[in-house]
Amino acid sequence: MSTVTVRRTRRALVLAACAALAATSCTALNSASPTAELAAKAPIPASAARHGAGGANTAQVVAAANAFLATLSDEQKDTALYDFDDAAKKTGWSNFPTPVVARNGLKLGDLTDEQQAAALKVMEAALSKKGYEELVEIRKADDYLASLPPRTPTPPTGTPTATPTGGGGRPPGGGGANFGSQWYYISFFGKPSRTGEFTVQYGGHHAAYNLTYAGKNVSISPTLTAVEPMQFDWEDMFYAPLEDKRTATIGAIQSLTADELTAAEIDGSFDDLYLGPGHDGPFPAQPEGVLVSSLTKKQRAKVTAMLRAWVDDLDEKAAGRLLTKYVSQYDKTYIGWSGGTTLDNNQTYVRLDGPSAWVEFSNQPGASTDGVHQHTIFRDETADYGWK
Repeated sequence: MSTVTVRRTRRALVLAACAALAATSCTALNSASPTAELAAKAPIPASAARHGAGGANTAQVVAAANAFLATLSDEQKDTALYDFDDAAKKTGWSNFPTPVVARNGLKLGDLTDEQQAAALKVMEAALSKKGYEELVEIRKADDYLASLPPRTPTPPTGTPTATPTGGGGRPPGGGGANFGSQWYYISFFGKPSRTGEFTVQYGGHHAAYNLTYAGKNVSISPTLTAVEPMQFDWEDMFYAPLEDKRTATIGAIQSLTADELTAAEIDGSFDDLYLGPGHDGPFPAQPEGVLVSSLTKKQRAKVTAMLRAWVDDLDEKAAGRLLTKYVSQYDKTYIGWSGGTTLDNNQTYVRLDGPSAWVEFSNQPGASTDGVHQHTIFRDETADYGWK
């Protein structure tokens, strides 16, 4: 039986139960009635309260999600909604173009203009102004790539200590039909609720957002942001997605002294992310690099600026609280590098590894264009895909 058939069967059973319990005002699966609201409530995991920092704008995200779901047909809802613990959550995201790795949920290009706008409102509510603008710019980069003719990709160089993201090298290079802002998908794992636990998953080529909510707690782990090329002109506008992440990362690693750089070098070489799509762990048992708390105040400020470039993609209040938590753990947080420390080196790899925060910045040879492009990932070791 297919996944869609299972969901339709579940929906039919719920609707039948609602009909049998009409006296209790149970009217529909996604009803706003008191009974449906009560059914949506679930206890917040103790680990979320322990590891979360609070401050999430959950109510706004739930309102935007419900407004989007209200624009969908029953069949579309079946495609967009998953059980919270569905294993598809971990496999339905990548840095590869969507035709290469299938995504979960609804393709934006298949939606009406009204539905697309409502879907983007969910992400606009979940992210900060800066974070949402970055998402828009990554989509613009895909439109730019779609305008390019196909080309033979540059083979990956170097040998990572783990299989490269996506497993087995790069997809065919160039532009064309495999790229474009229409190839982005949105899905929900768990019913959007102010009290229960649910995940908003959104992504396509070079972007993957997994935003999990539990009451006032939110996790953005894992979130992949990447771009090719680093800069481009499109429709009379200039774009430079991830500029803050590039500047802050290179600034942090280049602030180290020569002796600190020697101590911070990570064993092995990396031609992609260590914990990217398809590689959810384990996190390294022994961190590599130099201890952030051993650095000068000026150096620590640069590390904080690097960390902020990822955390600040989240809604502002929650981002501030999470950043405070991550900075408080600098006595157990390490920064390291491999391959190079400059932006023009396609082997440059920088990592931040703490008790909670995990950041990777990986330069890549051009796959569809000449020059360098980046893959980056943010994870929270205590809240990956939510809280354990």
